[in-house]
Amino acid sequence: MGSATSPKRVLLLTNSEHGQANVFLATSYGLLTLEDEDVEVHFASFPPIKSLVSTTSNHAQADKPGARPIVFHAIEGIDMVSAWSRPEIVAEQNALKDQSIFWLINAIRRTLVLLKVTLPWTGPEFVQIMHSITAIIQDTQPNMIAVDPAFSPALTVLRQTKAKFIVLTPNTIKDFAMPAQPNAEALWKYPCLGTTYPYPIPLLSIPHNTLLILLSLLVSLFDPHRRALTTYLAHHYHSTPGSVNATTTKLTTLSDLALHAAKLNTKFLVANLPEMELPLRIIPRHVVPCGPMLRPARPLGEVDADLQRWLLASPGGGSSKTVVVYINLGTHVVFDGGMVGEMAGAVRVLLDAAARAAAYDDAKDGGGGGAHHKGGSAVIVERVLGEEVRKGVVKVVEWLEAEPTAVLAAGTVVCAVHHGGANSFLESVSAGVPQVVLPLWMDTYDFARRAELLGIGRWGNLIADRLCEANEFGSRRLTYAQKARELAELCKRSGGGRVIAARHVLAEIDDGNDQLSTIGQKESDLLLDSNGNGHC
Repeated sequence: MGSATSPKRVLLLTNSEHGQANVFLATSYGLLTLEDEDVEVHFASFPPIKSLVSTTSNHAQADKPGARPIVFHAIEGIDMVSAWSRPEIVAEQNALKDQSIFWLINAIRRTLVLLKVTLPWTGPEFVQIMHSITAIIQDTQPNMIAVDPAFSPALTVLRQTKAKFIVLTPNTIKDFAMPAQPNAEALWKYPCLGTTYPYPIPLLSIPHNTLLILLSLLVSLFDPHRRALTTYLAHHYHSTPGSVNATTTKLTTLSDLALHAAKLNTKFLVANLPEMELPLRIIPRHVVPCGPMLRPARPLGEVDADLQRWLLASPGGGSSKTVVVYINLGTHVVFDGGMVGEMAGAVRVLLDAAARAAAYDDAKDGGGGGAHHKGGSAVIVERVLGEEVRKGVVKVVEWLEAEPTAVLAAGTVVCAVHHGGANSFLESVSAGVPQVVLPLWMDTYDFARRAELLGIGRWGNLIADRLCEANEFGSRRLTYAQKARELAELCKRSGGGRVIAARHVLAEIDDGNDQLSTIGQKESDLLLDSNGNGHC
């Protein structure tokens, strides 16, 4: 336990993949900068994230003199992204693009690939990571552990040792609340992951949706990779002298954690709010909505003064106020020539529409940060948008040095275009910027649905069977600024998600088992009416 003379020691266990690690970086900053707390943060992950941990630590110390530096612990073994990027797994993902395969077989294959991506390690790799995490826990002796729910080796260690922990996740309330919904609503009311069905699901589509969900559960139950990993763990721990008994070493994944959360007495701190979620009847008491957890960003002018000048300057040197469309499709979207052509064509449609509205000189497009461009892309962009690039109306970059939150905060961005990743969606919501979502896989479709249901944006490729189609995407009109601003204000309550999450983590240290009610979480499942109002 922490005391007046010793700091509260918190250990964070996460994958180094940015989509998962960003909430840990944000909460680290939140923990270190609480004015009334003395916290020692230990951050355990793989080496690729170390530089961002150091940057976050420096930022916290600059904002709160006397804050302790984050202690980084490198986990031994192969990180999640490197594991799922192996040629054999990539080949399985690429095979899913074949639309000629019977839909039932493709659904089974898609589920198996998803399971492999979320659990990409071999038996020896998994055990190596477990041993490293065990050693880190023994060395740090934390008062509380916060864990990434997609980090199966860490979950397995924590469940094996019966350690007290809390889950910290960029996932939504819905992701963990489905089993609690009444009348089997999880099967017929909410679209199956990875489908383009709208919410609510049309009556004629309910049987297909239900079949897909039941099929996914069945495939998960008999997943050969999981079964092989389970067998390896049992054999390893049974045959290793001095190891724990095999019966207590249970492979634990995200789905296991969700099913056994109540029994494990584990809280799930989610980067979401009921007001930003699909309509739910029940929010289980172990799911704690914190709101977007965003890591702090240095001001844009400090990181990229040229980009800041471009964002603020009127196109063509005019006196009218500039407005910017910001396109950033993350680190995992890989463009081929066709994708580049459609994206450039969509921007062409947008600029032509602006010209017809006599507003050409007032519109600008910022593109491409974080997207990988293959050879020939520059030629395509030059052919379609060359004149606009030379005029400074369109700017294409291979990578943004500044954080997306700093770009969105510049004040001139009127629309954010992204692929539907959780962080991209939450960054746009927190900035009060309307968005167009171009989902490509699994949960990204859910965020496209949310944008439309919440009235803060549009699904930009619902008709296209690829990243985008120029006329569909380019002609999207947005009139969602007011609602976007209202949600942004909501996200700032109580200091924002990273502060709320930090308070909850420390509350588990201070109050023991189930005392989170003092900072907003009711001690029973929360029943929501049709307007989203809560009733215990």
